[in-house]
Amino acid sequence: MKASDTAGCIIAHRNDGMGARIIAMLNAVRVAKDYDLPYYVGWTTHGRTREEVRDPSFIFDPAYIEEKFFDVEIMSEIYEDLIDLSTVDERHWDEAKFRKAAAKGKSFMSGAAMGVTVLPWEDEADVTARLPGFMDEFQFSAPVREMVTKIIDVFAGKKLTAYHIRRGDIIHDPIASNKLWPNKFIPREFYEQHLALTLQDPAAQVLCFSDTPIEVERLKEADPDRVMGFKDLLGDREFTTGARDFLELYAMSRCKQIFGPPSSAFSQTAMTIGGCTLEAVQDALPDTEEAAAMDRMTDRLEAKSDLFLNMGDVGQCLHFLIEHQAAKGNSNRAKRIIRAYMEDGLDKSFAYQLLCELSVTAGELDYCERVRDLAYARPVYVDDSMAYVNCYSGINQLVQGNWAAAHNRIQSAVWFRPLEPATHGVQNLALTAGVLTPQNFYPFDPDMVRQKGGVFPNGKKALGELNQFVPLGHKEGARIDFHPWDLVVRDWRMSMGKRLNRAFTNKSKIAKTISMLERSFSKIEGTAPLISALGVLQRGAGDLEAALASQRLAIELAPDSAIYRKRMSDVLFETDNAQTALMHLEKAAEIHGEHPAYMAEMAQRFWKVKRRDECAKLHDRLFEMEHDFVEIHLMNADMLRRDEGRWEDALTAINRALTLAHGSQRLMSQKGRILMLMGRAEEARELYENIVDWGQGTEHTHVEILRQFRALGREDIAEGLTNRSIYDFELVKEMAGD
Repeated sequence: MKASDTAGCIIAHRNDGMGARIIAMLNAVRVAKDYDLPYYVGWTTHGRTREEVRDPSFIFDPAYIEEKFFDVEIMSEIYEDLIDLSTVDERHWDEAKFRKAAAKGKSFMSGAAMGVTVLPWEDEADVTARLPGFMDEFQFSAPVREMVTKIIDVFAGKKLTAYHIRRGDIIHDPIASNKLWPNKFIPREFYEQHLALTLQDPAAQVLCFSDTPIEVERLKEADPDRVMGFKDLLGDREFTTGARDFLELYAMSRCKQIFGPPSSAFSQTAMTIGGCTLEAVQDALPDTEEAAAMDRMTDRLEAKSDLFLNMGDVGQCLHFLIEHQAAKGNSNRAKRIIRAYMEDGLDKSFAYQLLCELSVTAGELDYCERVRDLAYARPVYVDDSMAYVNCYSGINQLVQGNWAAAHNRIQSAVWFRPLEPATHGVQNLALTAGVLTPQNFYPFDPDMVRQKGGVFPNGKKALGELNQFVPLGHKEGARIDFHPWDLVVRDWRMSMGKRLNRAFTNKSKIAKTISMLERSFSKIEGTAPLISALGVLQRGAGDLEAALASQRLAIELAPDSAIYRKRMSDVLFETDNAQTALMHLEKAAEIHGEHPAYMAEMAQRFWKVKRRDECAKLHDRLFEMEHDFVEIHLMNADMLRRDEGRWEDALTAINRALTLAHGSQRLMSQKGRILMLMGRAEEARELYENIVDWGQGTEHTHVEILRQFRALGREDIAEGLTNRSIYDFELVKEMAGD
């Protein structure tokens, strides 16, 4: 299959688990059949794809896969131009326009992880009722087809209650288990408490599903005659992991009701295709029963019960612990429990985030600083959690009036996660307090600041979330300033890192953002700030002609604006007009004065047009400057390591970045490269061991490690490092080109 073969069709695509992939396919098939369009399935199999979905032949017929499925290479080629069905709204679309776009070769993506996709002109009830019937379009492998028939027969006339207990990678995978999943992981006590209520009905029969069999076995202990697992009902037949995963989903769909986590694509899809009811297990508990479950969980945590499967299991329970104990006014108990586990080897980054949240809710904001010190003492951590830790620390510094420290923390948080709601929220606080300005932060357009804001989805969410953690001295009513930070990220992608979601690349989603911007800022319609902001998004949408016109008009209206000149240069570089682009960028830097962000941008541009001497001079100046821009320190290190005589300076630059973002896997990997260049292989080895042992190394990390140590004739070290991880060394060698 070629990319051109996908024109004018519906494409199903998810790169996560079984439930999300199946519902994306089902919605794609429904839309395709209703509008007489072809459909295809972008089925990701590479990287960190879960074992159960890595090979679609576990589930589907080979001929069907050959006809309908394609892998990541084609998906990457076509993704930006796909129109996401979630962006087909009533304001801009009707059925005629939809059909016309498809006829002209426009393709649409079905990518919703849950629920029924309904187009604006369609009847929701009708689509919902018809959707399960489109499962008949799927062509299953022979073993799966046989079992689907058996499930239908076995479940006929039965009204089983299903419990879905999500564990799997959330507690076992080193990377996944380092993040909080409160909408997917529910502590065992909730299920036990609810099961006891269900079994009060003598006619009740229960079927338990879990990706961790021991959880099913423990629930069965309540009543082995009436509480069953999948194999108890259908026999202990051997299946591949993928086939079993799908068949359990299908069996769950035949139950009369499902109780599970609040946001699981697996159980949501089962509900959708089966037409049964689904309820979050904690929401189904009366308040007294929920409190009892929370108390039992707290006691179990405090006793360090051996019923916990591992530290991943413990870690996910801690989120529920802090909510419950904070509500009871007993934050100190939760704090003691978390610290006790940390002393026993709990290695989850989010523990520091949770301690900060406890500190804020308990009115002990200054404790956030102690937590940050603890976090920065560990060798490696997860960016998400450290973004939050720095946000909370930044709030504390704002309250204390320590503007320099607050600025430092906010810069770090922004680099870790520029799109995180809490990051936006603390930026707004700092903007209100005058701590962030275009002169000391990533330069932005101050005229795009408006009262109460909320242009982009993350804007309102950030402000709402921060209301729970209002620091002393910053009353909600005083937080009037808002800036669409998404624009800042787009302006300074080069020096802010690449932590961007797909909304930043998919053109239909950018178009939706443009619409939101126009509506929200209607009062400044026709002014330079809005025109230039629209130009930024037009560039992101690939409409370079419109972007150029917008930035040209903005400059005419405000010729002394540095940021508009910079945005003009961005568009011109993409139109291969490098000479004029550099002229505008140099003018921007001249207007704004010496600023690290402008200097770094210019350095990168000089490098690309092969003006290497000018690039090197700018990096030398950046190296001499004191600033808090993590990415610029990283850029400096990358540039300086190219010169053998500057390796010590490169090491100094990367260490400066690590002072701000200590333990970042990305920074540590760069430090490892520099150490290897300097012949300090043992230091590099120790650094990589930390990355691997703390669960932050991906397959690509190990490929890089292999290439570096192989260059020194020490492939054995690389093999040893990979063997310490969850990855296979033979696969790593294959990815490295062996």
